[in-house]
Amino acid sequence: MIKKKYIHYILAVVTVLAASACQKKILDVTPVGLYTPENYWRNESDVVTGINGIYNVLTQEEGVGHNLYAFDDQSDDISVDGDHPDFWDIEKFNANPTTYQLRPTWGWAYEQIARANNAILYIPKVPSMDENIRTRSMGEAYFLRAHGYWVLSQIFGEVPIILEQNVLNGNYNIPKSSVDSVRMQMESDLLKAADMLPESYGAEDKGRVSKGAAWGLLAKLYIFWEKLDKAQEFGTKVITNANYALAPRYTDNFFLGMQENNTELLFAVWNKNNYNNAPINIYFTPRAWNGWGFHHPTENFAEEFEAKDSIRKRTTLLSVGDSIANQTNLITIAPGDAYQMFTGKEGQQTGRMLPSNSLTGYCLRKYTAYNPDGSGQLDGDLKQPLLRTADIYLIVAEAKIRQSGAGAGDVEINAVRARAGLADIHGATMHDLIHERRVELGGENIRHQDLMRWDKAKIINLDTIYSKPKSTSPLQPYNGAVLIPGRTFKRPKDYYMPIPQVVIDESKGVLIQNPNY
Repeated sequence: MIKKKYIHYILAVVTVLAASACQKKILDVTPVGLYTPENYWRNESDVVTGINGIYNVLTQEEGVGHNLYAFDDQSDDISVDGDHPDFWDIEKFNANPTTYQLRPTWGWAYEQIARANNAILYIPKVPSMDENIRTRSMGEAYFLRAHGYWVLSQIFGEVPIILEQNVLNGNYNIPKSSVDSVRMQMESDLLKAADMLPESYGAEDKGRVSKGAAWGLLAKLYIFWEKLDKAQEFGTKVITNANYALAPRYTDNFFLGMQENNTELLFAVWNKNNYNNAPINIYFTPRAWNGWGFHHPTENFAEEFEAKDSIRKRTTLLSVGDSIANQTNLITIAPGDAYQMFTGKEGQQTGRMLPSNSLTGYCLRKYTAYNPDGSGQLDGDLKQPLLRTADIYLIVAEAKIRQSGAGAGDVEINAVRARAGLADIHGATMHDLIHERRVELGGENIRHQDLMRWDKAKIINLDTIYSKPKSTSPLQPYNGAVLIPGRTFKRPKDYYMPIPQVVIDESKGVLIQNPNY
């Protein structure tokens, strides 16, 4: 298992002057190089390397690369496994200001923002470089800064807004800003990014964010902000642009070899084997198959798929008896595994079929891939989708339904359904839209945040969802057992996590804890 660590990683090339909000002690380390604004940000190579350093934050396991998904384990789709008690506390709505995972979530988001701030501050001062790359790089920095605030605002709500001016004056210990103010900052950054970014890239720059990524994140920002007309406006820019077309096959978003040229992946963690290996692959892959298996789909989620929705279900869920290409790890069949296809095979070994030692009887298929060399090793080339065009189709559909009534979003919903091989629906309501988002985007760190925003808008009642237990597969040896009893969602407390206590303490009274913690 990759060992937990404090936020001591620093890329001196990018962040020698960077500081996260109220994180000065955590980032107070000896730099690995002697780079300063005077001897860095000198030329085009420095700029490109500096921007790459912002993207590099996304690969960190305790941030976007994996642990951020602990917050979606609060939903009804996924249940946590493994040896992280902080994950269990988050899932059960028992997090408190000392819960460990809050610290790296806060720290890595502000590290991303800090690196973006440096880029925004110094790129305009680079004396000579290709102006197209200068403009593109500024757009990337604005987008990635907005994404850092997107993560923070969804999880913590009100947070300090740290910008390039704070780098100049060295004042990082500032109060929280309102949720609306943070959203206004994201909006400003994303609008700038949309103006500066290209619509597409050549092969050598695949993985960089495009104009479509900025439009897509704006659409998501506006739907959370209850600005439905704006969500529809910017979402439509994405879904009507051929550069961001839905992939021909649902599997293309998650299977090796199909992701690199996929127009649907608006924003992804562009992992690379033996360089930035995909931590999400490690943590979602079943333990029996050389992974750590931290997140397991529930029976309730499995039952949400329509009978004919086999493409999405088999791409999303692994059930006992399923296999994955190039998976060669063997496991001895134990008595508890000996049922159905394993009956009478105790003591024998299997590798091609998932044994019954998962937590729920299911694992997530989307984030599991193996090297094709027969070694049984996980393939670090697996890209991690963070924003897909299908998500934006469904945001546009939702905005239309909520503004114009049932049936207004049929075209967008049916575009997504057609790709999954399903028949059209007519007169789709919010109930249909909620179903479609759940099965299309399952396991992609979206469900819990969707449920909370719909609860705030009184479209659903979270009590009726989270009061139900999380259960296992009805097959033996799971037998539909209850994993997590029904939970109580406390409003408004549980809409946001507490700010890490270490951050509160270091602020010396400047930061005020979120209510009810």
